[in-house]
Amino acid sequence: MVTSFLEYLTTNDRNSCGYCKNEQGERTPDSSVTSALSIVQISHDDMMRFEAAGWSTRCMGSQYECKGLWKAFGYGLEKVGLLFFGHMLLLSSLPLYENIYRSGRYLYKPNNRLTCCPQFTIRLDVTKFKMSRSQKRAMRHMNEFLATGKRPVCGIKEEDSVEKNARKSNLTSAETNSTSHQEPPSKKMKDSDRPVLTKKEIRNKRFFEKCQQKNLDPEEVRAERKAKDAARQRTIQSYIDEACPDWKHKLEIKIVPVDSREFDERINESFDLYKKYQTTIHKDHHCRFAGFRKFLCDSPLSLEKRDGVELGSFHMWFLLDEKIIAVSVLDVLPQCVSAKYMFYDPDYSFLSLGTYTALREIDVTKRFQQTCPYLRYYYMGYYIHSCPKMRYKAKFRPSDLLCEKSKTWLTFDACKELLDKSTNSNGFTEFRPEEPQPIPLDVDDILVYSKREILTFAQALIRFPEMADNNEFLQKVRELTILVGPELSEAVYFFNEFNS
Repeated sequence: MVTSFLEYLTTNDRNSCGYCKNEQGERTPDSSVTSALSIVQISHDDMMRFEAAGWSTRCMGSQYECKGLWKAFGYGLEKVGLLFFGHMLLLSSLPLYENIYRSGRYLYKPNNRLTCCPQFTIRLDVTKFKMSRSQKRAMRHMNEFLATGKRPVCGIKEEDSVEKNARKSNLTSAETNSTSHQEPPSKKMKDSDRPVLTKKEIRNKRFFEKCQQKNLDPEEVRAERKAKDAARQRTIQSYIDEACPDWKHKLEIKIVPVDSREFDERINESFDLYKKYQTTIHKDHHCRFAGFRKFLCDSPLSLEKRDGVELGSFHMWFLLDEKIIAVSVLDVLPQCVSAKYMFYDPDYSFLSLGTYTALREIDVTKRFQQTCPYLRYYYMGYYIHSCPKMRYKAKFRPSDLLCEKSKTWLTFDACKELLDKSTNSNGFTEFRPEEPQPIPLDVDDILVYSKREILTFAQALIRFPEMADNNEFLQKVRELTILVGPELSEAVYFFNEFNS
């Protein structure tokens, strides 16, 4: 069994935010507040527990292979990893796991009360998922393209590129300047003052009038309609099954472990696609292969087959006539498929690949769930209510958001109503303020690594008595136990203070 080893980095660290910008279009400095742990190695169960507690993973650091340093630790390994994290140095030498350790990820958790853009973990129970009209349209457009080679007449709205957003911003500025000398627009009337009904209101009015004319109960009619809709509800698999050998194009999906030979054979093709995507969509002209490998390929998870499902880190290739046109980066964990990143060929933007790839990821999760019943969730990372680019995640329904305080899940619709009414300056709200916070682990009982040994925190304080009076250190350890929650009792933490 893999023991999880994690290096404490920081709590409430301030950095620039990648989601909001100032009036000059620049990232706001020191507005993002996060806590972080670097992953030396981690078990699949502990990674699942971190995700369920609101943590996520991100690339960090660089790895150098060093020899001879193992003697300082006495484990008898032939290699150790040496990681530089800014000014911090971490030596890792762990028994029996020399092939598991790699750099590339660290765990981080936003402090939603303080950060500029509160981030809430969002997940979908795939056993309850139903496609929306636009999602069905994305599946239909893909099949029509594969069958005939013709582009869809109109796609579905997805995230705009930086260039498109810039054009929209310039257009808005021009319109603002041209109308600045004109009379200010009249104040929007309240709903009760509007002489014209909305389309939805008109439909509802007509519906009730027809029911009244036919002496029907509106609720019964709606129940019948709902039953009919459920009977003809299409699934993702029903669209996949339409594929025919005589179609003009062939789309193949491959889920490839990041440590496999097959993955390495096509890693350059994946990088070229990533570079094209970053350059075209995000205007990032500084892509490097080493950065790509650390960001999206290196993983702290090993491969393990459990209940018929292979757990670990994977790239999901979308192969159009054997050419990779999109890649989803996934972690498969004991209870979920966690989507980490997706990139695609901008030449195929007309296929709504953001929506299509997510639907196929949901379908993969459903297939895993049939083999492993408790693997039923599709994690989509963080939802940011103030960020328009994140709104698409809520379209995969019925999704849930994680309550920051109680660590329980609420439906997105219930959370949205609370977020819309938030009076906090950053938009944060507690979804269940009346619920108690989970009781954290007793600080004395957490496991720490200290000079070749695994000790309880209480034992480490006996070895380093001066730390028992260091209130700043004790406070950050207490904060860490609250952040990780009570479920991670077997994880081992590395503190510099116990290894000096």
